[in-house]
Amino acid sequence: MTNIYLISGNDQAQIAAHAEKIILQVAGPKPDDFAFDCFQEGDAGPDAALIQNLLMSLKSPPFLGGQKTVWLKHFSGFASEGDKSTPLSKALKELATFLAQGLPKDIVLVMDGPGIDRRRALAKACADKGELITYQKPDKLNRNWQADMAACIQLAAKDKNLNLSQNIVDYLIDVLGTDTARIDSELEKIICYMGGTQGQVTLDEVRQICIGQGEEFSWAMGNFLGLRNLQECLRVIDAISEQSKDEDRTSRSLILNAAGFFRQALQIRLFMVINKISSPISLKRLLEESGDIQKQAWVEDGSDFVTMHPYRVQMIAEQAVRYTPQEIIAATRTLRDALWQCISSSTSPRISLENALIKIIGLQRK
Repeated sequence: MTNIYLISGNDQAQIAAHAEKIILQVAGPKPDDFAFDCFQEGDAGPDAALIQNLLMSLKSPPFLGGQKTVWLKHFSGFASEGDKSTPLSKALKELATFLAQGLPKDIVLVMDGPGIDRRRALAKACADKGELITYQKPDKLNRNWQADMAACIQLAAKDKNLNLSQNIVDYLIDVLGTDTARIDSELEKIICYMGGTQGQVTLDEVRQICIGQGEEFSWAMGNFLGLRNLQECLRVIDAISEQSKDEDRTSRSLILNAAGFFRQALQIRLFMVINKISSPISLKRLLEESGDIQKQAWVEDGSDFVTMHPYRVQMIAEQAVRYTPQEIIAATRTLRDALWQCISSSTSPRISLENALIKIIGLQRK
């Protein structure tokens, strides 16, 4: 069995994730303090003393017998092995010489971090006596970057026992680009909406759950509006404006998005009253248990939100109850006036948007 693992490359998200998976396998979710040594650099960065302490641990047998796990965690100094005559480079070369002899079977070493040079002694020693694992981040300058990203997504999905169709993988590539650090969180969103990993998720559902950065900012503003968090709403407006090529048009669009949120919030509040639904979770369950014919009847009655994913409806309902019906109506009127101000006056649309949000979120409950 391999007892030396070196995980490196230039994709820090995948490097760290793989190392943590190995630690879970060899040391368990709650490692025994007497059988587990973890070495991690401090604020000053990587130094020779850290490697020397690692070597001392590797040379010491398990305290109470059995197996000992040693982890050099998220180390950023592997590239220093090629430096000339620095304390850190000397320490790394000493580590390479030590590992070239192999480790006792009762000691497991896991090292992870970017920057290893496969041509140098440390990488060669780990490849010879253990396992060298490298992760390279997909590069958009490479014509095969989409295939590389697809492989990353499929591997992460497999680890979570999640089955994704090819069209969903292709959509996630469009959303994520080469940002491998977001893969795990996007897959967790899908699992959360599904309520587990059993069954199939559709492309339409994934489109509601996983959205690109521009759409994500718009969704985030609606979310913070629902939470009545003015500071975060204004921060999101700043972020969207920085990315936009037409700030006025973007601000008008955000006014309409905010109005859409309150329209849905009012629909949901009325629906819950009419159908005597006591809580957002009860609303979610009702939608999950209702068939297409019933939902179509509700749509014809004006409740078009029932076609959305039940979990998303639950989230909006949780936000909607933070506003009274009177506040929702007042907010809709405020946004109507803000949009009219954009059209009929010289006031900046962004100023109109921000003033409207300040007025709405600042409204006091009666």
